[in-house]
Amino acid sequence: MLETVRLSFRPYRVDDFQFYLSLWQDPDVVRFIGSGEVHDKANLKMNYPYWLSRSGLGKGVLVMVLKATQQAVGHVGLVPQEIDGTLHMELGYWVAKRYWGRGLATEAALLFRDLAFDQLHLNEIVSLIQPNNLRSIRVAQKIRMQHQCDTVFRGKLVNVYAMDRRAYRALQLHD
Repeated sequence: MLETVRLSFRPYRVDDFQFYLSLWQDPDVVRFIGSGEVHDKANLKMNYPYWLSRSGLGKGVLVMVLKATQQAVGHVGLVPQEIDGTLHMELGYWVAKRYWGRGLATEAALLFRDLAFDQLHLNEIVSLIQPNNLRSIRVAQKIRMQHQCDTVFRGKLVNVYAMDRRAYRALQLHD
């Protein structure tokens, strides 16, 4: 089982649809995701089976569960993304608004950063973050990812934060 001090992580299940819907329909949560617009329930319901099939370590996001209450509070994962014609593994994290400011995204991102290098043996991870998404930028910086470049991803300017295996190993030696 994947877990941190406060969180556990599991694949999405059919009965998580209302939680999934709540994330996609919160304008503050999706402000910096894709087009930045909420999605309608019918569209989300139609796409949910695909989302379920991609929920797993190294292929999509997992539900982030607060262990103290067993409440779903967000999702996090390593998702394959094509960026400027090259396939990368993106570390992505979303937290429901009512749980913002508690360090949960950082706690989850640290675990998945470590899993990326220690278990999945990736050579690099990236996070694609829109420039005004200061909360996500802080998370990337806290887990020691570095701003690598800017690019356009799906029509939006994004900062590419990255960490490679060499930088990760250097962190392990100094921490």
